[in-house]
Amino acid sequence: MRKESMEFLRQLLTTPSPSGYESPGQKVWCDYARKFADEVRTDAYGNAVAILNPSGDPVIMLDGHADELGLMIKHIDDKGFIWFQRIGGVDPALVRGKRVNIYSHGGVVRGVIGATAIHLQDRAKDPKAPKMHECFIDIGAKDAEDARKQVSVGDPITFVDDFEMLNENIGAARAFDNRVGTWSAIEALRIVSLSKTKPKCCVAACSSVQEEVGGAGAWMTAESLRPHAAIAIDVSHATDTPGIDVKQHGECKLGGGPTITLGREHHPALVKRLRDVAAKKKIDVQIEAFSLTGGSDAMTIYTKTGGIPSTVLGIPNRYMHTTVELLDMRDLQNAAELLAAFCLDVKKGERFMVKI
Repeated sequence: MRKESMEFLRQLLTTPSPSGYESPGQKVWCDYARKFADEVRTDAYGNAVAILNPSGDPVIMLDGHADELGLMIKHIDDKGFIWFQRIGGVDPALVRGKRVNIYSHGGVVRGVIGATAIHLQDRAKDPKAPKMHECFIDIGAKDAEDARKQVSVGDPITFVDDFEMLNENIGAARAFDNRVGTWSAIEALRIVSLSKTKPKCCVAACSSVQEEVGGAGAWMTAESLRPHAAIAIDVSHATDTPGIDVKQHGECKLGGGPTITLGREHHPALVKRLRDVAAKKKIDVQIEAFSLTGGSDAMTIYTKTGGIPSTVLGIPNRYMHTTVELLDMRDLQNAAELLAAFCLDVKKGERFMVKI
């Protein structure tokens, strides 16, 4: 991966962007996009779209979602302890003992999610995972008045865990899900913009908001953009770790290449073209059946405006929805290369249709 692209990825991953509060990360994305796109625009809720070759036909939407999981202050008690709710699919079993950043009116307030020392726990009882409302944040406040001077109900929260490379290829971060999708979309546009062959299609790289809380951002963008086809770029569960039954969840390996999914919203003509382009460019891909346990922005997009041919390009991700997600940078780079090659392969005026 080129140095500038890695630095852009690092900026995305270290900029707080919990669902509903994506603006800081969107600014990073838009500033980068303006270097390569013919046009960059945002809407009322902060969805961002970068356009290359605006007069091209068809319009191809490359969509990643900008938001990460987080927390939000729900209540401040008399002793100054802070109680919270989750933003998106945070696992309550994993939050105790974590450092957090609270984004308040006065700036960032650091806190910790309390965990009772093992010496003080009732060892006669079987340990159980806490419920979210049983967990609390300690910011070192002496009482409620002191706490309320620093933070307020409704303040968003992210975990402190940051991005780092474990070795030459494997990175760890609290939220590869799914800034890597927005990175791939705009990186593909960058590659296309530098190609000697001008694309016949209009490339619309999108950074959508609020996927983790329902996918509303991609809905808005699909309605306003009205693309002829859409590829959502998201993380996919790498199942090559202990304790995961591949007979139940399918086989997906870190470093095995991006994934292409079959069934349900995944349009067969679009899927076939992605597979053909991958074979032509000698990019390794992995094949998955559609997920029974989760969705993506493609689920939101494909039913809009009478039906938009859609699919997902997945990036294998270990430990999804934790603060220690793992990705292979080669899978990420190959995802961007495949998206760019696909856009350059699209013919003028082409439409993706199911043959009957």
